[in-house]
Amino acid sequence: MIYRTSLNIGHDGSTSAHVHDLMGCATLASTKERAISKLEFTIPDYNRWLRSKGERIPAVRNPQMTIIEEIRTQGSAGEAGGSDPLFSCDRIKCTHADISRCLQLLNYTRTDLDKIISKIPTEELDWKPPSEPRSLRNVLEHVAQVDIWYLSRIRADPRLERTRMKDVFEFLDYARSLVHEVLPRLTTEQRSQTFRPKKWSDSRWPWTATKVLHRLVGHERQHTHYLQRILRVHDNH
Repeated sequence: MIYRTSLNIGHDGSTSAHVHDLMGCATLASTKERAISKLEFTIPDYNRWLRSKGERIPAVRNPQMTIIEEIRTQGSAGEAGGSDPLFSCDRIKCTHADISRCLQLLNYTRTDLDKIISKIPTEELDWKPPSEPRSLRNVLEHVAQVDIWYLSRIRADPRLERTRMKDVFEFLDYARSLVHEVLPRLTTEQRSQTFRPKKWSDSRWPWTATKVLHRLVGHERQHTHYLQRILRVHDNH
């Protein structure tokens, strides 16, 4: 199988590579060449992840990529809140099947995250490894916040119950419940329109529902991997 891929290339050469047909499958590297090279490992790893959840996915060796689109931006592809352009694949109207697939994948990612959380003592939540940007609590709060932020990109964020956002574990469950509640009820307009949201953002990158689905899955996978990495540092601390 040949995997269609789009590239976001920052002014510094940093590149994120997004695989069209694997929701949430992406890489980030300091150069275009490294980002593409990392896909040779990331795509098989993504398929192994699906198989670990019981899906019948064939093993992929030496995946082949075809670059559909390259977008060069002024920001850095690796910065939090940095450049995040709209690819041509993001402009496709998302279907109810796409939404169902996204929610299924988010169930997988949350199972992985919950497994990690269950091993973290409450008194260790504020631990932050040297040279890392976030504590364990910060990471979990960020995952919950960004779930809601993504909904706001397509004007689908509901009125929030602030009392459910104080405890980090309740906040995680609450934010994800909103995603499960809101996405299946998106209107035809919300599933097909391009938005340029002003809320909670200094940038005006365009968004679509399809882009939101891919970013939701990729974001939680990214931070689950981050937690796994820093917890290994913690265990050796």
